[in-house]
Parts: sequence; structure tokens; C-alpha cells
Amino acid sequence: MATTKVSDQQKLMEILLETERVADRILAYKQELVELDKRRQDTREALRLIEKHIPASQKRVWITIGSMLMKQDREKAAELLRKDQQTTEAEIDRIRQEQKLLVAKQRDLEHDQPLRGFNLKPLSNAEIAGLRSNMPGF
Repeated sequence: MATTKVSDQQKLMEILLETERVADRILAYKQELVELDKRRQDTREALRLIEKHIPASQKRVWITIGSMLMKQDREKAAELLRKDQQTTEAEIDRIRQEQKLLVAKQRDLEHDQPLRGFNLKPLSNAEIAGLRSNMPGF
């Protein structure tokens, strides 16, 4: 009887520790998403500034790459910003997918029902075109 109590307590402690580990990773991902979103917005603003507000006659612009300030050709700077934007978007998507898996694991550890409706995907252009052709007024 005493060994059963000890093993039950050990199981409980293992479950609690695993729950805390998963929750810590979820919070770390959340913070990383906030930082990546800020980076994405800064990149978007910089790209818009280069494309809309800096005259085309100005061939070189100053940009920050990491902690360095560099003077680049306007087109090269815009291309670097676009690549950074794509990389940031891919990283955000990857972290969101991992976070969804961790939340599902957390809910499983807590014996909660799985969340419904959070794994929805948008319709593709072909699916929307099919709906429009079959449903007038859509």
C-alpha cells in the first residue's frame, strides 16, 4: 500500500513537471512570436518607405542589417527586405504550428477536450472559384 502511494505521488509529480515544461515552452514561443511580429512590421514599414517615399532618383539608401548600418543600392535593399520578410513569415508559421502541437499536448496532459476550430485552413483560389461558379451571388 505504501509503495502504491509513493508511485502515485511520483506519477503526479512527473505529470505536473511535464505540464510545467510544456507551458514554459508555450510561453517562450509566444514571446518569440511577439518579437518576430515586431520584426515583420519593421521590415514592412522599411520596405514601404523605400518603395513609396524615397524618390527613385536616390540610388542608394541606408539600411540596418543586424547591428550594422550599411548603404546599399535601392533595389538591393528592397530585395534584402523582401527576403527577410519571407524568412520571418516562414519562421512565424513554423512557430505557430509547433505552438498548436504544444497546446494540444498541454490539454492532453490536463485531460481537457481538444480545441476545435483552430486547425482551419483558408480556401484556395480554385476552391473559391468553384464555389462562385456553383453558387450565384457568392
